[in-house]
Amino acid sequence: MASIVQKKKGNKVYYYAVQSARVNGKPRIIHQDYLGTAEKIASLVKDRSAPVPISATAREFGLSGALWLAAKQTGVFDLLLSLWPQPRSGPSPAHYILLAAIHRICEPGPKTEVPHWYEQSALPAVWHFPSDRFSSQAFWDCFESILPACGFPQLDDPDPLDLAQSRLLDLWKQRQPATRRLLAYDTTNFYTYIATTNDRASLAQRGHNKQGRDNLRQVGLSYLLDGENGISMCHHVYSGETCDADEFSVALERICRMLDENNIERESVTLVFDKGSASLPNTIELEKSRTGWISALPWNQAPEQLRRREIEKLTLCSSNLPGVRAAAEKILVHGKEYLCVIKYSSSFAAEQIQSLATSMAKAMQSLRRLSIELTKPKSRYTEAGIHAKIGKLLSAQFLDELIQYQLEYRDGCWRLQYEMAPRGFDNLIQQRLGRTVLITNRMDWTAEQVAAGYGGQEHIERVFRGLKDGHWLGWGPMFHWTDRKIRIHAFYCMLGISLLQYLHKQAQGAWNGITLESLISELKEIRQIVLLYPPQGDKGPNRSATVLTKQSLAQQELAKGLGLDQLFEHPRRG
Repeated sequence: MASIVQKKKGNKVYYYAVQSARVNGKPRIIHQDYLGTAEKIASLVKDRSAPVPISATAREFGLSGALWLAAKQTGVFDLLLSLWPQPRSGPSPAHYILLAAIHRICEPGPKTEVPHWYEQSALPAVWHFPSDRFSSQAFWDCFESILPACGFPQLDDPDPLDLAQSRLLDLWKQRQPATRRLLAYDTTNFYTYIATTNDRASLAQRGHNKQGRDNLRQVGLSYLLDGENGISMCHHVYSGETCDADEFSVALERICRMLDENNIERESVTLVFDKGSASLPNTIELEKSRTGWISALPWNQAPEQLRRREIEKLTLCSSNLPGVRAAAEKILVHGKEYLCVIKYSSSFAAEQIQSLATSMAKAMQSLRRLSIELTKPKSRYTEAGIHAKIGKLLSAQFLDELIQYQLEYRDGCWRLQYEMAPRGFDNLIQQRLGRTVLITNRMDWTAEQVAAGYGGQEHIERVFRGLKDGHWLGWGPMFHWTDRKIRIHAFYCMLGISLLQYLHKQAQGAWNGITLESLISELKEIRQIVLLYPPQGDKGPNRSATVLTKQSLAQQELAKGLGLDQLFEHPRRG
């Protein structure tokens, strides 16, 4: 028969399960099992009696929760609440706009997919709205209330989205004050799947698409941000057939109005833009605006004596611009004297060489296939057609300088011979690759200051890449087909970019040097598990508890630094 006995060793008491029997007529312990201390026995009993979960549900917690906290901490959500009237019950327009922005970051898709995603995110625990309140029709009705089809009561009333941009700019200025006020400006376009017969979307037009989809209707986006810390200043959606140079004059008027409304001296800002917007009419408009500016100059418009300056004769910049050389010279451009700067960047040259090698490999393979096709008996190519095809194959930048060819008609067919130009690559290395010519009206700036100022353009280029490849926020595919909905789509997309930029700066304190792409990836890995247990006793509701998935060191530091513990649910009943 088994029993439990205790044995005291030192100051501790240990328990054993023993079996006794009579040996030679006397009781003896014939077997014993060590059980441990009383505390260990109690924990074993508790574990054996703990209920088994009925089900477990995983939620996306880290990224959606961090974005919601960013919207609350910065005051963005409260500002959105103040912009549009709130209903007596249910989600407000601020909820719909913010949810659309967060959804585009976490899992881009149509509004029909939002309810399911919302249910699996961290937002229901803080918003307490059922997922069916965020149906596609509910989003449509909300957007109609923000920009109604009937227009506004008076022509002098401000545009709601322009007013929202101005209010948001004032908010971001308080959170992240600008320093030297370098404002980076650029434009891009996004293709759509809006049908040709759709006449309700005048913004979507055919034009030169930067992603190579000229066969589709597209919309243009002009964007302005602070070139030093990435604060979003303003954006504008325009018709897809408008070229960059034409849009610049319209955008400049909007920028100046924005500066005046926010009491920012025009002379205190320096507008930075690329060579796509550089032209004589725009230069005249810039002089009228009284703003400072830095622009890249098209290579064929740059002074030859500056373009051909040897790399060794350019001044090496400080450690703030590693691998960069620059030299400045006052030159007459567009009928007036400006400061021109030749900038050479080793990293930029390396990127161009890598891109050029890829383009050359593709062009050589295509030329080889064309050469073989021309020798076939049934080939029907004309001389003009062959030259046109070769011109298309060599249309990538610099290829026509690196590859030379000969075409002759012999033995009843065309013969194509091609080779690399003997000195072509050397000439590019010495006189073209890695070089950028800049022009500015800041006559008292040094060459290094101008080169560093133009570096703010990299911020906006990264934003556009993040929008198009979806690594930051998925602009497309855009499931809207009216101008008003397209404008609202642009508004919440750029709102999402602003929240991401703020979140990225906050994360530097927790994990210094983390990129925005890595930040998004790490936060997505932080998930919440909701465990459902049977009721305690014969009656009553089921019980639930929440736990977080196992986190890496980086995820632990990010969760702590961004305050995700504020959203973590404690076990609840019901």
